[in-house]
Amino acid sequence: MINLLEYQKNLQERQIKPVNLIHGEEEYLVKALIDKIKERMPVRVLWGDELSLEDFIHLIGTLGMFAREEVIFVHRAEDFFRGIKDYKSLFSHLEKMGSKRVFFYVGYKLGERELQKEPFFSLSKLGEVIYAGKLDKKKVKDLVKNKLQKEGISIEEPALEYLLEATSYQLMTLKGETEKLILYGEKNLTLEDIRSIVPAEPELSLFDFADGVFLRDYEKALSSLDSLLRAGTHPLQALSLLVNYALKLYTVKSLIEQGWDTDKALSEVDIKHKFQLLNFKKYLRENSLESLQSLLRRLHFLDLGIKVYFWDPAEAIREFVVEYMLNEEGTYYPTDTGDEDRSHTEP
Repeated sequence: MINLLEYQKNLQERQIKPVNLIHGEEEYLVKALIDKIKERMPVRVLWGDELSLEDFIHLIGTLGMFAREEVIFVHRAEDFFRGIKDYKSLFSHLEKMGSKRVFFYVGYKLGERELQKEPFFSLSKLGEVIYAGKLDKKKVKDLVKNKLQKEGISIEEPALEYLLEATSYQLMTLKGETEKLILYGEKNLTLEDIRSIVPAEPELSLFDFADGVFLRDYEKALSSLDSLLRAGTHPLQALSLLVNYALKLYTVKSLIEQGWDTDKALSEVDIKHKFQLLNFKKYLRENSLESLQSLLRRLHFLDLGIKVYFWDPAEAIREFVVEYMLNEEGTYYPTDTGDEDRSHTEP
């Protein structure tokens, strides 16, 4: 398995294998790869939730041996694979491709066990496995800062931190925001400049969503969640944010009750920047250790329901927010689960 950033190095000279499997959450890096490949050869982008096995086989069939060199890129490949009952036909056609190259993109990280199962195991034998993992925060920060500097724009440290936190370090969102800042025309960006732009953007509602949940602001939580979903943010990203924040808040609250200084406890869970500190201190005031423990249990069952019982993620998270805000007791179950197993209860 190779990291996507490493794979992109010397891409113009690299021999692209007939079959390639990309997995990981960093869609920005995947989009950048597609753009780079387009400089070299034609790329046809398909979507797995709209692609049948028959259509795919037709695209890469024997006629393709006499066609021009072309890359077929399948987004949401997990949906495509889910619709296939027998992988033998897929593998046999992939083995006989001519001038075409295929990239299957699964939008989450595949664990070692998953990579040992079909169709991923056979795909890895046929070609390359590429990991599009998230960049660390320092790397993302440097990318944004360097992008602005190349345009002759300086940005104050608090303003840069606010921008990064407000976008959850999401490169796809940051790409659009830095382009807006370049068009903004200001050569020295301040915190006030960023704040005047960031709150108005629906795709930047992750922090509004966190505020709504941890400050028990019912309308803000729901409206920001709806904005996130409309903007194309995956529901599991919103869930991940809640889990991450709840775990950190619970840890900090526990340390404080053991006698730790608040700032030292926050630093222990890597909450150090001014913008983060202000928010987390607000959340700590509004949430007890017991309420955070209860929230973590509820988030655990929500995650279990989505990943094991196949609840609709968007609907499940939205109904979870409603239930949590109303402070109802018991385990949350969405209303559209039909006759699915509901035997699990909170301990």
